[in-house]
Amino acid sequence: MAAGFFRKAALEKLSTPEKLDQLIKVTSPKGWIALLTITLVLGTGIAWAFMGSVKTKLNVVGVILGGEIHEVVATSQGQLISVNVNVGDEIKEGDVIAKIEQPELFQQIEGVKATLKERNFDLQQLLSYGNQDTRLQGEMIQQQRSSIEMQIQSENKTLEFLRNQLDTEKGLLKQGLITRSQVVNTEQQIESSMNSIERLKGQRVQTSSQKLNLGFDLQQKISISKQRIAEMERNLANLQERYDIETNIKSLYSGEVVELLTDAGIVVRQGTPLFKLKNQSQVAGNKLRGVLYIPSQDGKKIKEGMEALVVPSTVQPQEYGFMKAKVTYVSDFPITQKGMMMTVKNDQLVQGLLSRGAMFEVYVEFEKDEESYSGFKWTSAKGPQIAINEGTSCMGKITVKTEPPATMVVPALKKFFDLY
Repeated sequence: MAAGFFRKAALEKLSTPEKLDQLIKVTSPKGWIALLTITLVLGTGIAWAFMGSVKTKLNVVGVILGGEIHEVVATSQGQLISVNVNVGDEIKEGDVIAKIEQPELFQQIEGVKATLKERNFDLQQLLSYGNQDTRLQGEMIQQQRSSIEMQIQSENKTLEFLRNQLDTEKGLLKQGLITRSQVVNTEQQIESSMNSIERLKGQRVQTSSQKLNLGFDLQQKISISKQRIAEMERNLANLQERYDIETNIKSLYSGEVVELLTDAGIVVRQGTPLFKLKNQSQVAGNKLRGVLYIPSQDGKKIKEGMEALVVPSTVQPQEYGFMKAKVTYVSDFPITQKGMMMTVKNDQLVQGLLSRGAMFEVYVEFEKDEESYSGFKWTSAKGPQIAINEGTSCMGKITVKTEPPATMVVPALKKFFDLY
């Protein structure tokens, strides 16, 4: 009855409890496969943690620029008479692109012209009548000199007569025929005659000096008149040059007009932008560059040579990826609104960028790929089938740090590998 109560397998197990004649199964083949898989995963993870790399990237925004954009500004203040360009026009350096009215300068020029005309007339009068007047004065001086010569001759004769008379009177005085007073009177007459002769000689010398100075005075007057005319002509030339500069606004650059900023009839100040000009000599695709802006707290993390990925706003990064680039310049200090305007040339874009706070400016140069449609390398195979144009806003990422994953998990490994 006992034998029928227990199962046969249980009775056999009780009869041979050690089962030394049978193999013991530690695990199944499925378990070995699972263990091997876990080991491979852990080994791969540990190897990647030490030998792999994780990139830390900063998000940036900016604009793609091609040829240099220049603002042609007014060089003077006044009412804008005309603007001689339209959007799309090709202009060259030195072309007159606008005119500004300058009524005050115009009146000054007309006044100087009138004065110059009067002075030229005075010079002609001086040349015409000055010689005649000089000739008449010379004749008068010559007549005066002749009269003085005749007076000198007359006085010499009188002096000779008085001296003879004095000799006679001295003889008569010794004989007692005349008085001493008569001799003294004759001596006084002789002295007076000699003084008259000396005075007349002085007058004769003075007439010679007057005759010499007469021609010199005329030449001096003519020379002074010519100097004043020359000075007035220089003043007129300077005013006309200034009028030309302030009236005719000339372009300092060559290129294509991309935007008009004002219109005729408006009163402008010196330095007021008139229109924007794109330098066509630098618009080729291989001249495109990215100008990116990053918040000031991250600006010092970026260095020249770092890897950058940029995508224009016209391209879907999920489909075509990013354009590859390298950092070529990082500003030393946060850029000002004026400095950003010098680069971007767009008020609205500048205001939008600065709304995020102070920004550092970063230039990146795109890697070229002649086989791609755009001419640049992309993280995808060939990139989109569209041309990349300047003036397009963009966003991107800049790799600022590459490190093993283990250093991010165990900070102590950073010190071990001297990564601080």
